[in-house]
Amino acid sequence: MGKIEIVSGCIKAILEKYADPIVNGLKKISRDEWEKIKIDLDVTFTKYLKNATEKYGKIKTILYRAEPKYIYDFFECPNLKKSRTEIIRGDCVNNVLDVSKFLIIQGMGGVGKSTFLKHLFIDEIKNKDLIPVFIELKDLNLTNDEYELSDFVFQRLYDLGSTIKKEYLQYALQSGCFLFLLDGYDEIVSAKKDIFFKKLDSFCDRYSDNYFVISSRPYSEFVEFQRFSVLTLCELNKAQAMSLIGKIEFDSEIKHRFQIALDEYLYSKHQSFASNPLLLNIMLLTFDNYAEIPEKVHLFYDNAFETLYSKHDATKSGYKRELKSNLTYDSFKKIFSRFCFITYFHGKMELSYDDLIATLKKVSVDSVNFNQEDYVFDLINSVCVIYKDGLNYRFTHRSFQEYFTAVFLRDLSDSNMQKMGISLIKKDVKRADFDNVFRMLRDMANQRFEQNILLELLCEVEATYNNEDKYDFYFEKCAPAFEFRKIELTDEEPRLLLYAFDDLLLRFLFNIINFHNVQKNEEKAVPIIENVELYNFLLRNRKYVIGAQIRASSYRDDADVYNLIKKTWIGTGIFRLSRAKEEIQNKCKNTELDLSSMLLE
Repeated sequence: MGKIEIVSGCIKAILEKYADPIVNGLKKISRDEWEKIKIDLDVTFTKYLKNATEKYGKIKTILYRAEPKYIYDFFECPNLKKSRTEIIRGDCVNNVLDVSKFLIIQGMGGVGKSTFLKHLFIDEIKNKDLIPVFIELKDLNLTNDEYELSDFVFQRLYDLGSTIKKEYLQYALQSGCFLFLLDGYDEIVSAKKDIFFKKLDSFCDRYSDNYFVISSRPYSEFVEFQRFSVLTLCELNKAQAMSLIGKIEFDSEIKHRFQIALDEYLYSKHQSFASNPLLLNIMLLTFDNYAEIPEKVHLFYDNAFETLYSKHDATKSGYKRELKSNLTYDSFKKIFSRFCFITYFHGKMELSYDDLIATLKKVSVDSVNFNQEDYVFDLINSVCVIYKDGLNYRFTHRSFQEYFTAVFLRDLSDSNMQKMGISLIKKDVKRADFDNVFRMLRDMANQRFEQNILLELLCEVEATYNNEDKYDFYFEKCAPAFEFRKIELTDEEPRLLLYAFDDLLLRFLFNIINFHNVQKNEEKAVPIIENVELYNFLLRNRKYVIGAQIRASSYRDDADVYNLIKKTWIGTGIFRLSRAKEEIQNKCKNTELDLSSMLLE
């Protein structure tokens, strides 16, 4: 796809298509007045689209760190999954918008959600059907709670060159000529999520003729977004992975060897990495340095950082740029891990230059003196884990911030790991549950994580335990709400969805314990038949209606339903949670016995 040319008059044509029916019903505006308004809008929106295309059509990546590249020079467009059997081609924006006017596009970190939304932005400009507006939702973290979304939209248009008057924007919003691309729902801090959702819901009610696409990491089934359909970005298949590598500018010899290895064995052996665009880039980046690709994600990022530090320019074989800070690898890494923890703790993914310097001044590493300005230069120009975006600075990818936050916690003493880890969890429990910091920390130092953090939290929860059945205790504590719903058209039976726990900390514990068990394959997932058994019983005997939310505690004294809930994946998860404290304590005792016996031999 070639560069997009913003043609003068295209906005006027869009407004002709969408706005005339609205204008016909507006008595306070004459036809001649509206024609003048459309000319004004055409001029102001054309300027906006030119600037927005320049901003969103070029991207810096982990491999293109010196200057941004046009996205179609390296972007492999993924498909989207609507159901287990229905795949939607992602290369055409109309394919996506034909699903619904209200969409959530979900995907794990590194799968390319933001880049995909920028692709939709560019493709919509090419189509000339709607006016795309790209909004980074993380910017809401810097606003007070009194904002209106229409004012927020107005400001974003103004920032990119639009001189539209607010009353004109209202006409345009009513006409339904916009495609709103709302990037990064998961990047809104928890305290502001509910406020944003209420404002978005109201905005969608008022301007329902427009199109809305939200990107996010998977988030609690999105049950609150009742009008939104959920699409999942597909992983790259082998052909797409090969195609992506073929597009990337890189040292030709290394790239050729990597392509052969990817085709012959790397994709099949490491599909979880090779099917993720970010991790596939990291695989290429580290291929020349490491003979083997590590199985664990945290080792993957460790390799990537070491490669960035030692090589400094991945596209030039043997090239090495000088580090102005003149720090050893270990010292540079320790400083960065502290920097990442501080910024993550405060929920900062974007900083001004002054913020960068001020944060680094808070960092202290034993016997290491460094110049903060030189260190910032190295972060941006040499190691390239931070890049400049306009007047501010951002992480090359937020997963690096999460990884180094976990590294910081891992390197603390047991008492400090406990103190700082629990503080981080309690500061924003939803974020702790949602992001990968504590999953990676558990992979890095499982025993210490369990003993220092998990056990302490479980003891806190069980402070009110009075020797009743432990499963019953946790069931009542969790007070899960759930429902059965047909998510996909092909679903023969409704799926069992966990809606909420009253206690967010218990939700975190439930997920971190069950995620780890699934990862280690210690126990197989609960067969779907067990979930169906509960559904059929409720349907036949308790007048259940599909889609209705059930507060499980309301069936606490209903033995038939209670026992069926126990057999579902929710019940199995609560059971694991109920025995976790004793299991961790037994591990600690066994470790002590092993060490004692070893010394006595």
